Amino acid sequence: MFMMTESFAGKINGKQKAIGFILLFPLYLYVIPRFANFGIYLLLKYTNITRDTTVLGIYLNLICSLLSFVLVVWLLRDFLIDNIKRFKEHFTDNFVYSITIGIVMIYGISIVANMIINFVLGGGSNDSANQLLFEDYLNNGALLMAFQSVILAPILEELLFRGLVFRSLRDKSKWLAIFASSFLFGFLHIYSALFAGDLSQLIYLFSYGGMGFAFSYAYEKRKTICVPILMHMINNLVAIILLVFM
Repeated sequence: MFMMTESFAGKINGKQKAIGFILLFPLYLYVIPRFANFGIYLLLKYTNITRDTTVLGIYLNLICSLLSFVLVVWLLRDFLIDNIKRFKEHFTDNFVYSITIGIVMIYGISIVANMIINFVLGGGSNDSANQLLFEDYLNNGALLMAFQSVILAPILEELLFRGLVFRSLRDKSKWLAIFASSFLFGFLHIYSALFAGDLSQLIYLFSYGGMGFAFSYAYEKRKTICVPILMHMINNLVAIILLVFM
């Protein structure tokens, strides 16, 4: 298989990094969800809209993802275009890597992570709070959750964690970039439950952080962010298919 020897596709300048870290990360993690939640609260309080809280949660998630997606893609549009061009230059190799080595890495790491989680927590169902919430939303809004999980989330999260975090640290240290972006990606998926007081969610850093490691390692090897985006999309699509049909 063709091995990449080129530099990373696309560049992120200091202004983009500043906007990303100072503005977009807080907007994505806190500000947008709070305003969307407040908007739904006003609708419930001052209109005749009556909706199941789970359905409202689905719409809240979708609104937050869409707003964040638009802002991040707008900020990094040139970076993303350059990465798409690089992916297309070696399309066959990048595509094959994503669906073979990339997916094998994800599931291999997931198996090890789940073994650790099962050992620490014991037998039975040991799904994370994030996973349980996702399954609840999927059961009540499959199409919306599929759109968010397969399209929006992979592009948005990879641009943030591989684009901004990884690339900002890569010049200092390859392994610092890999582990920092992996850890923060994992933390994203547990922080809500963790801040709600459930410290047991820390153990799921192994699974979500491990997944982030697979994405970061693939980015390091292939030099285009489109590879981890594609891996992320395939992983989420397979997860949804298994949950819906099995």
